[in-house]
Amino acid sequence: MAILTQDFYTGNPTPVIYPLQQPYTGNPCFRITDKDNNQSERNLMSNYWAEQISIYGQNCNYYVNNFSLLSADNTYGEQPTQVFSPPVPVLMLINLNENAVMLSKFGLVSDDELTAYIHISAFWATFGNGSEPKSGDVFQMTEYGNDRVGGRSGNFYEITQRLDQDASQINALMGHYIWLIKAKRFEYSFEPGLSGAETANAQVFEDTISPTASAADRPYPPLPIADTVARGIFDYSKTDYSNVYGGYG
Repeated sequence: MAILTQDFYTGNPTPVIYPLQQPYTGNPCFRITDKDNNQSERNLMSNYWAEQISIYGQNCNYYVNNFSLLSADNTYGEQPTQVFSPPVPVLMLINLNENAVMLSKFGLVSDDELTAYIHISAFWATFGNGSEPKSGDVFQMTEYGNDRVGGRSGNFYEITQRLDQDASQINALMGHYIWLIKAKRFEYSFEPGLSGAETANAQVFEDTISPTASAADRPYPPLPIADTVARGIFDYSKTDYSNVYGGYG
């Protein structure tokens, strides 16, 4: 094969013809992302992450969510018998964004969210080879909250996303060294196994108050029950409805 010069198209009867260059197939240079040759460099990056987590990390209590698809009620999408495993201390490097304001159709929502980094080898050493953090697991920032005033304790966070690949942040030299975890503030609702729920953070109901793990007294007075209040507003004495909210057949 040959390539024609511009002379051929301008009327030159004897154009200069050059041979067509063959495709480039060789690579005489060292490729830094060649994983067959950069094992030592990837080990260095793994040690770098382990050192960063060791220096700047925080101790947290990690609760594994024992949710099982076989035991779950697929109609309601929940598992009534779900429990959490006892807490295990885990060292995490945490980037915390407290009071993150988010605009929704229901208004402004101010919630805490964070990004955490856990070394894969360290997680395996704690929970067994091949284990992975998953959505639904919960951890408490015990070290961060152990000196809060007023009897408060560290906040709980629920994992919403787990990543092992994010080339812009954690996959230098195309290696995989850590788990990148995203979590949001956990809303406690009586899940079995979450011992030591956030203290000084009671939940108020219509007729009672949910005590915290310390069972401390709360300064809230007993609240009126909505059903009782409604009976004094709406007169249902001439109907067969025993429920002030009406009948449902």
